[in-house]
Amino acid sequence: MVCCMNKSYWGLWSLLFAALALFVALSYWQDGINVGGLNIKTASFARDFGSASDVGDKVKQDTSGTTKDSKADADSCRAPMDTTAKTILFFGDSMLEGLAPRLAAYCDKNGHKLIEVIWYSSSTLCWGESSRLTELINKYHPDYIFVCLGANELYVPDIKRARRPYLKKILAEIGDIPYVWIGPPNWDKDTGINDMLAQELGKGRFYLSANDEFERSRDGAHPKRSSAYKWMDRVVKWMETDCAHPIRLARPAKGSSRATHIVIYQPPK
Repeated sequence: MVCCMNKSYWGLWSLLFAALALFVALSYWQDGINVGGLNIKTASFARDFGSASDVGDKVKQDTSGTTKDSKADADSCRAPMDTTAKTILFFGDSMLEGLAPRLAAYCDKNGHKLIEVIWYSSSTLCWGESSRLTELINKYHPDYIFVCLGANELYVPDIKRARRPYLKKILAEIGDIPYVWIGPPNWDKDTGINDMLAQELGKGRFYLSANDEFERSRDGAHPKRSSAYKWMDRVVKWMETDCAHPIRLARPAKGSSRATHIVIYQPPK
């Protein structure tokens, strides 16, 4: 009796397995089966299961690819180190008094020529309204530019509306020449000059100085000469890793030097 029951169970299990195997096989038959003119739709769970597995694999591949692509995109925004000698134009406001001598030392060390142009009390408005930048570019033909502007615009109200057109004019004059814009060394909270510069200049061209620490001179605004030298050192260090167009700027042994040419403009009236 037990033997007969076991045979019955085995027979039942065999039928179930055979039916399941047939069901799975039919589920891969995408167009169904036609029997005597009657089209029998087949199930799709096996195909769906396989598709889900494929999708999972694809997600893993895409995720890995996205990570690599994102890194590649970030790297592609940064040009390789340019080791050739440059003619560098450094223009801006009175902050150049501390920055330019230190940059001149870097230039001496690395074979660059430096044209230092200080326009006292100048701003993006002054440079944007004048033709001086175009005249300087046409005269000296720089292949790299440093800018330091914004210290005289910390308190300008509605600055994006008031100064953005002049900033755009400056950038248009610079054109395709690689550049670094050094932001103002804030001694107080500004009304948006740094935000405007960061938005317009983009990553790799703007060095934010506002969060740096400085030893100030008696006026409370300008960094002391030694502090300004350290400021320039930080800019150069940033250029090594984050600048869109890095150039050769090995650290000099001497603290300062004199620019190849120095141009000084008096404060605007």
